[in-house]
Amino acid sequence: MKAEIIFIGTELLLGQVLNSNAVFLGRELAALGIDCYFETIVGDNKERIKASFQTALDRADLIITTGGLGPTSDDLTTECWAELFDEELVFDEAVFQKIKERFERANKSMVESNRKQAYRPKSSDTLPNPAGTAPGIIWDVSKLYEAKRGHSQERKLVMTFPGVPKELKAMWDTTAKKFLMSLNASAERLFWKELKFYGIGESALAERVQDLLDLTDPTVAPLAGRDECRLRIACKGLTHAEAEEKLERLETEIKARVGQFLYGYDDDTLESVLGELLKQNKQTLAVAESCTGGLLSERLTSVPGSSAYVNLNVITYSNNSKKQILEVSEEALNSFGAVSQVVALQMAKGIKKLAKSDWSIAITGIAGPDGGTAEKPVGSVYIAWVGEGIEEVKLFQFGARKREDIRWSACQEALNGLRQHLLRVK
Repeated sequence: MKAEIIFIGTELLLGQVLNSNAVFLGRELAALGIDCYFETIVGDNKERIKASFQTALDRADLIITTGGLGPTSDDLTTECWAELFDEELVFDEAVFQKIKERFERANKSMVESNRKQAYRPKSSDTLPNPAGTAPGIIWDVSKLYEAKRGHSQERKLVMTFPGVPKELKAMWDTTAKKFLMSLNASAERLFWKELKFYGIGESALAERVQDLLDLTDPTVAPLAGRDECRLRIACKGLTHAEAEEKLERLETEIKARVGQFLYGYDDDTLESVLGELLKQNKQTLAVAESCTGGLLSERLTSVPGSSAYVNLNVITYSNNSKKQILEVSEEALNSFGAVSQVVALQMAKGIKKLAKSDWSIAITGIAGPDGGTAEKPVGSVYIAWVGEGIEEVKLFQFGARKREDIRWSACQEALNGLRQHLLRVK
């Protein structure tokens, strides 16, 4: 089965709304073994919407639309589908009663325009919306399409969804997904896995696996990330076990080439992987930040269950706070400056002592855009790690990039540095 998705809404064309529905539907269709070769965005214009519908029907078996199911005059999806096939719009009393009940449960008044959402093409079926007032339709238009085009084609199926992501997902999970699974039960599904790497550039990674990029089943595709790289390995199979066997052989080959840079899979992040290592070792971590301003702490504590290993985090932005909280010496600050190897190490020792933690990380640097010198340019960051008989400080030169990028890169290095220390002492 081949699918095409049409996203309807002028706000999408203008970049006023992030099209997260594209990510969701792309993944869901692939997981069902349904190929999606085209995605289209079209504004709220009747003729352009109908033209996009016709184009999709000519090259796909399943046409999914999102958006345009609301009660206002620019919500045109159902009307356009009906006009395309000269189909009468009928009022569905049962649907209307459900819309009314939803307003009543929410203690809200329903306006007359909401009646529009209860209309559907006469030969279509309703696609229920358990999370909102805008139902969609499931419509087998095979015979209508055949009559319109004058020749026989394979099955043509239309499914419409609202543009609100939570409503689309609810409709997908409760009805649409099961329905499509029943239609495509015998098809091979696409299985994939993402391998995540840190410490190697995208081009260097691609070069080391270049011959694997030409494989057709399984496949290898490089994906860019923020200060990290990914490889997506994928294959088709009837069962998860069948696919897993193929992917495991490919992953073993990749590890043999670049395994030293592999840190995780799929939804893993450096902070989540580091957290797992700390939990496994039953160890705690304390953090002292200066130029990163709490970003490292935020990332660490965004991981569920991080209270098991995050002990104490402080932001010592000023020299006074470094002295008063972390016992950084006046002499070190005067002689070497706040951005120095000596001060970074004293910060790490100070927070470790204060928190009585197993490990500590300290970060001090110049995130810019001002404050750099010839000796210490913008992007200069010292990171210190202390614990398990280890006292290490490294200088990183991230260059005169945007402030937020320097802070992010510093956190990446801080997390990865401790991850590597924990792997070595296991």
